[in-house]
Amino acid sequence: MSVMADNSTNNGSHQVVLNVNSDASKKCDSDNQDCVPLLQKLVAEVVGTYFLIFAGCGSVVVNLDKEKVITQPGISIVWGLTVMVLVYSVGHISGAHFNPAVTIAHASTKRFPLKQVPAYVIAQVVGSTLASGTLRLIFNGRNDHFVGTLPAGSNLQSFVVEFIITFYLMFVISGVATDNRAIGELAGLAVGSTVLLNVMFTGPISGASMNPARSLGPAIVHNEYKGIWIYLVSPTLGAVAGTWVYNFIRYTNKPVREITKSASFLKEVVGTYFLIFAGCCSVVVNLDNEKVVTLPGISIVWGLTVMVLAYSLGHISGAHFNPAVTLAHASTKRFPLKEVPAYIVAQVLGSTLASGTLRLIFSGKNDHFAGTQPAGSDLQAFVVEFIITFYLMFVISGVATDNRAIGELAGLAVGSTVLLNVMFAGPITGASMNPARSLGPAIVHHEYRGIWIYLVSPNLGAIAGTWAYNFIRYTDKPVREITKSASFLKGVEVK
Repeated sequence: MSVMADNSTNNGSHQVVLNVNSDASKKCDSDNQDCVPLLQKLVAEVVGTYFLIFAGCGSVVVNLDKEKVITQPGISIVWGLTVMVLVYSVGHISGAHFNPAVTIAHASTKRFPLKQVPAYVIAQVVGSTLASGTLRLIFNGRNDHFVGTLPAGSNLQSFVVEFIITFYLMFVISGVATDNRAIGELAGLAVGSTVLLNVMFTGPISGASMNPARSLGPAIVHNEYKGIWIYLVSPTLGAVAGTWVYNFIRYTNKPVREITKSASFLKEVVGTYFLIFAGCCSVVVNLDNEKVVTLPGISIVWGLTVMVLAYSLGHISGAHFNPAVTLAHASTKRFPLKEVPAYIVAQVLGSTLASGTLRLIFSGKNDHFAGTQPAGSDLQAFVVEFIITFYLMFVISGVATDNRAIGELAGLAVGSTVLLNVMFAGPITGASMNPARSLGPAIVHHEYRGIWIYLVSPNLGAIAGTWAYNFIRYTDKPVREITKSASFLKGVEVK
């Protein structure tokens, strides 16, 4: 399954996950990863990959052995949390790759020594094979407990899905672990969350490998190689493409305010694409596989996708991915009005491309429409969309525009808001909160019933939300200097 970069370039002061190797100083110290002997790195890769495969595949085995007691969301959580924990525990030693696709991708951009690639890949495959063998011994070698990855549909479908999700994974890794403008301390959280949500919505399609070693280990132990070429080739190509695309639109290490408009436009297209692809795919898979993802699972996918994209792209484009957010920021002069049309075009384009991709993958079945439509009356849907988008924009204004807030946790707060909104409002309106999220699927499926609700209500709600926050915010004064009336109003708003 995945993940971290062995950062051989300057990564600013973010030393929790990746350590700095300054070109100006070759002095070895306890914080310099390049000074760790290769043997120690290889041992860390073997042990890390072993625990990744043992935990992840173990959850699959237990789910098969105990009448699906863990469930698809549970399996996804195991994979994601395992990745996160391992990144934080050995990332400073080996880079916490645990994945040949990640190692090769970093080598392709000269962020990892090419001569060490074979050793890393062997270590990762050894770790995966040992873990798979351990599981087979524990569960008495039953073939029905094969925990490898096999295509659920056509080979082409699985190939495309594996390419996209590994591209997404490597794109996130590049954003949070190799860009010194990102919050490096949260890299493990972002990468683990990416793995979690990818397993959640593509596990029932391809097994959500994203990792040649993850697929090869069980295949070797069980002597089952059906479709193995997909999991050796597609993730590798996806990872290389993901890191190169990020590098292409990254341009430089300049601060956000100096980044070119074209880079921001491309980031909005790519970010919105992944948001809609992941979120809507979870809806489609839930419809296609007897609600295996479940509503909580769908909510988790939407929320974690927003959080991950905020941390991986927020330092470049602001991570809007939503015309309502862009318009709201422009209404309070926190975003240039003249750039609004370009952002909205980028967001709608990304949503439409993602919706088209999903329709192609799922053979264009109309019963898999993942757009938003009112479950009740138009008025009910309009009011609900207004309220939840008001709430979303109120939170964004509080955590991302107020310098008294803990800015490092903004992605977590905004992603959590999306998650809970989808959880309780999804069955009522689809919980759009985003005109682009609704318009993209509508364009692809030519299904426009109630579309006006999702174009108007979220925009009004977002503008009202940011103005309400600004009204009770007063100033940027420290908390102790805020007027009593403002504190009173904030208490009323929370209630």
